[in-house]
Amino acid sequence: LELTTLVNAFILANLASLIIIGCKFVMGHQVLLFEGIGALVGFAGALICTSAPADSDDSGASSDGHLAMLGNIIAFLASVSTAMYLTLAKKLRPKVDIFLFMFILFTISSTSLFVYMKFAGQPVEMSFHPNVGLFGWMNPELDRLPLELYSAIVCNVVGTAGYIAIMKYFDPVVVSMVMLMEPIVASFMGAAVGVSSLPGWIT
Repeated sequence: LELTTLVNAFILANLASLIIIGCKFVMGHQVLLFEGIGALVGFAGALICTSAPADSDDSGASSDGHLAMLGNIIAFLASVSTAMYLTLAKKLRPKVDIFLFMFILFTISSTSLFVYMKFAGQPVEMSFHPNVGLFGWMNPELDRLPLELYSAIVCNVVGTAGYIAIMKYFDPVVVSMVMLMEPIVASFMGAAVGVSSLPGWIT
């Protein structure tokens, strides 16, 4: 968020459905009419967002055009990763129990994050320190344990696990389209807690 705006980051990081549809077209698979129209509209909107300066919505992000573009590119790469993740999850979900799937997913995610923090020189230690401890989230403080429980139950169980659960019955495009509601909700939540303003007219 130091490189681009909150809304741009969420929009460009949630283009998985458009990427999946684009890949279907390139690989010669059938693309439905409204899928194609939606993809064209979505890509057009993404291009408009990337051309908008980072301070267009007064979010406090850097106004440097090159940094803003870099932030937008990084967010877009997140969409590419999400598209790959959803496609693989669709193939694995019918064969793997959801609890085992989530356990493997979060084990890989947490391990990767820990390795990145160590190599990036981020302050981290095996302790209960509220700021740099791996188990600092267990402190019974208002901004630690309660927030972690909310994140685990609402965001992970209802959100992430919910997406994975319906993978057994729906196409990845459908799931990724539902995920497009996240930027809208995020923009209002960001404005509500004071970390971002409502998006500008370009966004």
